Amino acid sequence: MQPLRIPATHPTAALHFPNLPIVPGALLLDEVAARIAGAATMRFRAVKFLAPIRHGEALELSWQAHGKLNSFALHHPGETAPLLTGTLELLA
Repeated sequence: MQPLRIPATHPTAALHFPNLPIVPGALLLDEVAARIAGAATMRFRAVKFLAPIRHGEALELSWQAHGKLNSFALHHPGETAPLLTGTLELLA
């Protein structure tokens, strides 16, 4: 799978903590939902932000399906420490 990357030129970089921009959590969750659920109806059951994620950083998304529940994690390539973890439930 392609690495997930929110570019440094993304409009939120100038708005979300200028001089030390971090990617907004809602934007990260949109990317996670699109990759796991596509256009399916879903909801996040749990989400934990463990470290700030900067614009331009390469990220890997891993997930495991457990029926309609999908546990997921975002981490830097080659590293195991998660930056974001959670559970997404497919509703349809």
